[in-house]
Amino acid sequence: MLFLLRPSAMLLSLFLWFFPGQLFKDPEFVEARAFRIHSLGMRTSLVSFDLVYVNPNNFGLQLKKAEMDVFVEDRLLGHSLIDTLIRIAARDTFSLPVKMDVEMKNLFPNALVMLTKSEVELTVTGKARVGKGGFYLTVPINYKGKQSWR
Repeated sequence: MLFLLRPSAMLLSLFLWFFPGQLFKDPEFVEARAFRIHSLGMRTSLVSFDLVYVNPNNFGLQLKKAEMDVFVEDRLLGHSLIDTLIRIAARDTFSLPVKMDVEMKNLFPNALVMLTKSEVELTVTGKARVGKGGFYLTVPINYKGKQSWR
């Protein structure tokens, strides 16, 4: 009898966590900050910055993996993969450290735009594995908005 209750309890937990009632709310984008150039090359450069989010949930989460494409003014800047476990506190802000190789041919058009404007349109698309207690789900990463870069 105890063996039958465990799968039922697990299914109930999964149902309550994954399905409506909006028990789980997606993290909300706040800003991109701390833009850094680690190495500058003729063909590629290594850049990094932090994407700041807020966790609106009453419980902590863990981010297991994230993949994203970053666009500036609708031009691809680069692709980033985060495969480090990040612990996210309940109702708190957290940062995703984005580090990526940027093709210089993609950076030059963006650099010209960034020299002439104080804010640019930033688009981040991708997916992340977020969960709690060993249960993870894939959530989309979708942000498009104006971002001050100076």
